[in-house]
Amino acid sequence: MEPVIGIDLGTTYSAVATVEHGKPVLIPSRLGHRLTPSIAGFALNNARVAGEAARLLADEAPDRVAPAAKRFLGRRYSPELAAAAKHLVPYPLVQGPQGEVRVKIAGRTVPLTQVSAMLLGELKLDAEAHFGRPVTRCVITVPANFDDGQRSATREAARIAGLEVLRIVNEPTAAAVAYGLVAKFAGRALVFDLGGGTFDVSVLEVAQGVFEVKATGGDQTLGGEDFDTRIAQWLLAQVPDAQRDAVTRDRLSMQRLKHTAERAKRTLSEKAEVFLSVSDLGDHGEGASPSKLVQVDTALTRDFFEQLAMPLAKRCIEVCDQVLEEAKLTPKDIDAVMLVGGMTRVPLLGRMVTEHFGKAPVGGFNPDEVVALGAAVHADELVARAGQSLLIDVATHSLSVGVAGGGTRKLIARNTPVPAVAKDTFLPGRTGQTGARIPVYQGEADLAADCTLLGEVVLTDLKVDRRSDVPIEVTFELTAEGTLSVRAIDGSTGIAEAIRIDARTTLQPAEVERLQTEQLTWAGEQGQKDKAAALQAFPRILDKAERLALLLEKTAQESPSPEADEVVGQLQALIARGRAGLEGEDAAVMAEVTRSLEALLSAAAG
Repeated sequence: MEPVIGIDLGTTYSAVATVEHGKPVLIPSRLGHRLTPSIAGFALNNARVAGEAARLLADEAPDRVAPAAKRFLGRRYSPELAAAAKHLVPYPLVQGPQGEVRVKIAGRTVPLTQVSAMLLGELKLDAEAHFGRPVTRCVITVPANFDDGQRSATREAARIAGLEVLRIVNEPTAAAVAYGLVAKFAGRALVFDLGGGTFDVSVLEVAQGVFEVKATGGDQTLGGEDFDTRIAQWLLAQVPDAQRDAVTRDRLSMQRLKHTAERAKRTLSEKAEVFLSVSDLGDHGEGASPSKLVQVDTALTRDFFEQLAMPLAKRCIEVCDQVLEEAKLTPKDIDAVMLVGGMTRVPLLGRMVTEHFGKAPVGGFNPDEVVALGAAVHADELVARAGQSLLIDVATHSLSVGVAGGGTRKLIARNTPVPAVAKDTFLPGRTGQTGARIPVYQGEADLAADCTLLGEVVLTDLKVDRRSDVPIEVTFELTAEGTLSVRAIDGSTGIAEAIRIDARTTLQPAEVERLQTEQLTWAGEQGQKDKAAALQAFPRILDKAERLALLLEKTAQESPSPEADEVVGQLQALIARGRAGLEGEDAAVMAEVTRSLEALLSAAAG
């Protein structure tokens, strides 16, 4: 059976996992790392780079890469969004032909779906190197508060990367699945998911493999990078007044401050104080004088960092209380609190959660990896149809129809269990009307102007003699993964129209096809390089295994036992299979033997 994977497409780091021998396992990158930096771009020779290679490029040429692109994926461009982005990322946002956000890097304008597709393509190659065969099917996780357009853009990015998305799952739900199945947890759980760019909170009821979301909420503008920015701004304040403006305008300098801030935050999760040194700050433009570059040397204590971070941490607790209120629960009603996302390693957050809920967060899992593991578990369930778990999620936003006077009428309320279907009947606005535009909104406000327009259904050829004779039935269908379809029917004629979601930031088919072709070409070239590297490295793995087999065989002769003989026999069988795979240049066999050798050696060591 073709392998299936779970992907946590994060703002700062991403991860990919699968299920092997009934257990979820993280798939390491081809460089041997467990997490992949969520960065993609174009090198100085215009070659594509993603993951670790893009992170290294960011230190030298920040204008050629796009970190934290997930923050803007699937969103519509606005001058306000572009202005806010200047304080968050080193690249400018520009408006695409469909009104979508695009980024300017390496002298070109790039769709955000392409940036995400490049990163997904890197994760896909990691999985294919792990299995030694093509991988196309996956489950991808997204923040719980991602809207219809953001989920559609995630699917589009996956399609460009050559992946078939079996389902999109909310990140807190995936984390709860991994924890619930591994720890055999039952009860009410609150998932506190603070990632690099977003903050999600979900309350779930877990019982006998059923994961039912009761309420969910979050803040799309709050994440670990905002904590980094607090430190970076504090470092910027240490720059002499005469050079500060030049540093602020210089991308390379601001990137160095941001990287230093992130490293400081990580260090302060383990230590009480960190010494910081950032050199070559100033104007790096052509013709600028190197003599005007400055250096900042300072120390940052954990106590002072917590003062900087306290307003952000309090916002997290406020979101928790809002979600609990919607679920009609209090902190005392929660049996377990899960901290998810690398940012939750900051001691301040653990203390505040413990104080607020009256209990320490649960342990036993890696907050950076648990979302990907949960996605892999669900992907395996979907393919195997094992039926060991059932996910019941909720609508993360209210969905409404715009009505006369600028108001909205909700058809699907936030936190309604999904999938959901809702219908309502509307009447034309006036006699003699020949057409009707039915706007569809997303948001909690009563006024349409304060909600997000998703699109509209347009009915034509209406014959309205009396308003009451032409009822218009509107049906909303929301899938289990949060995608919406809308249909309107003229009750007098039976004419029906489906929605045209103009607010979705999907690309034109021709551009998608071009990007798919480019991605496929790049992936093919990388795949050939990966295969050549595997053919070069595998003989060394076999030689090491043979030396170990001889050692174990000698040990078994000196201290005979059925267990020792069994290990030696398994090891020799794997070596023989590996030699045959190497001779036939069979990547799948070599990958399988490598994994089996690692598992055998791990079991023997344990």
